[in-house]
Amino acid sequence: MSIRSSSFITSDALIATLASPRVDSTLSSLNVQLWVTSSILHFTAPDSIQLAGGSIEQTIARCHLISIQTTGSSLVAMITYMQLAIQCQSIINASTETKKSNIRQIYNDHVVMLKDAPSERTFQRWHEYGCKFIILAAGGSFFLLVLIAGLEIRWKVASMRFAVLYQAAKMLRQPGTTSGTPQLITNHIIPTIAWIRSRMPICLQNIFCSLFLTSVGVGETLDCTDVLITDKVFDQFKQHNFSLPARDVGTWDICFSTLTEQRLVIDSKGISSRLSSMLCGVNNCCGGITPIDVTVIQTLYDRKHATNVHFPAKTNRRENVIWTEGERVKAEAGEVVQDIIDLRSKLNKLYVEGCRTEDRYLRIPMSILQGSGLDLRNSDNSLMAFVCPSLPEVIRRGLTSSLLACFDGKEALQMQCKQDFLDDQDSDDAPESLHFSIWNRYSTMGADAPTHIHPHEMARVDVTRTNHTQCLPYASKDILEHQQLYSNVLAAFGELFEWLEHAMKTHLPEEYEVIVELSQNLPGGECSPVAPFLSLVINLNVTTEAHRDRFDKDLCLVLPIGEFTGGALVQFEQGLVLELLLW
Repeated sequence: MSIRSSSFITSDALIATLASPRVDSTLSSLNVQLWVTSSILHFTAPDSIQLAGGSIEQTIARCHLISIQTTGSSLVAMITYMQLAIQCQSIINASTETKKSNIRQIYNDHVVMLKDAPSERTFQRWHEYGCKFIILAAGGSFFLLVLIAGLEIRWKVASMRFAVLYQAAKMLRQPGTTSGTPQLITNHIIPTIAWIRSRMPICLQNIFCSLFLTSVGVGETLDCTDVLITDKVFDQFKQHNFSLPARDVGTWDICFSTLTEQRLVIDSKGISSRLSSMLCGVNNCCGGITPIDVTVIQTLYDRKHATNVHFPAKTNRRENVIWTEGERVKAEAGEVVQDIIDLRSKLNKLYVEGCRTEDRYLRIPMSILQGSGLDLRNSDNSLMAFVCPSLPEVIRRGLTSSLLACFDGKEALQMQCKQDFLDDQDSDDAPESLHFSIWNRYSTMGADAPTHIHPHEMARVDVTRTNHTQCLPYASKDILEHQQLYSNVLAAFGELFEWLEHAMKTHLPEEYEVIVELSQNLPGGECSPVAPFLSLVINLNVTTEAHRDRFDKDLCLVLPIGEFTGGALVQFEQGLVLELLLW
């Protein structure tokens, strides 16, 4: 599957997004405890809740007033749309065979005459939203709506095709039948939902149409903690589609435990009972990392030595590949370092007068670090390499599944051999890279431009067309062509990017201050999602040719993701081979 076919959000990508929140996340935008507290506090505000079951007129009026400002109001909004859809279903169920009702007929009979009546299209769209939230609640339980509200993706979900949401609901009910994302559901989503269920044991009293609930055999109060009951209710809602398969009880068993906590009974005015004892304490969301021991090794390598500045590889593409393959063989045969003491000793002998004199490599296995960091320095104390093996397990274990989900499964990451690339460089099967960048270096320069004329009214004399959008930092072509994929990646890896930035602040403070200058003062106060960097490059199964990233400012960060053996980062001038498998 080509990257180019993954420009629209998929059920796998939605699963990856839903798996990103955690109860103990240090990132406030992914912290489930914070969302639960926000929702409960919202329900306690007497003026914020208007969920009277009442007539369709009352529901229509509330739809006009829905706010999206907080997690709580977003959750109320979804319940309101679900109310509308269930009310419509109840009306249709009550109609006779001779005069069967439908959504259009409901609008004509019950809505069009209302004061401030919405247009028929708006009414149908509200009904559609309710249907979509119901199918997701049917798949991931009522408490999945808290994740959607907390992630602030309610409108994104509402705009998605129903077929995608149905597939996601099916995957949630039976994770074992999915191809690319079962671990995200079983290891992340279900435990998180179980935690929300225990901390937010909601009962909806007189919220959904009583006629509909009665037809299902449920009273006026719907206990949302009873997953089997809510499945029965939501499955009874007709979606003009295949019904969802039965829930895998074994996989969802932690959501079937008996809760002893007091129920949060929500009626038309919100929660009436005292909640002080039920408000969950929110952990510190300020971020940060656990400090680790770092071994610093000063070397005699002179990065400004003429030999080190010279680019040794061939500039012709095919000759470069051949040269690279030759060096790769030497790198694989390099001398393996036994421990940190051995590394320090061998580095002292590797460089003579500032450069590598012997045509050999040192292989540095990550096992010698034993959880500590490694900071290698050049002769002028500038950074040669820094290895940080302390990525938290809770972040690390979901990386591969999340990446696969962003690309809609493993097909997008199938290995392509190097020879295929050489045989046909124009082939769609060639290895691919994505450059999600905010370009801050290719801008049209205007140092000598007149100051009394607006830049948009000036033109360059040496070209046929002046691209005024490049007078300031601008998004790369890949961001524009693959916007949904880019959004998927940012959503799935937000906590990772936050952690990496804190790691740089902690262990490389001087280098961080230099790099972060490039990502500050972007137009409109825009923040780089991968700060302190401006670019995120995703290489899919690529074994690179010898190259220098000459436009990088001082350094770049490499993070290997995947299930693989072997693999290493080769620094030719330094003669080092850094294994990429950190765990």
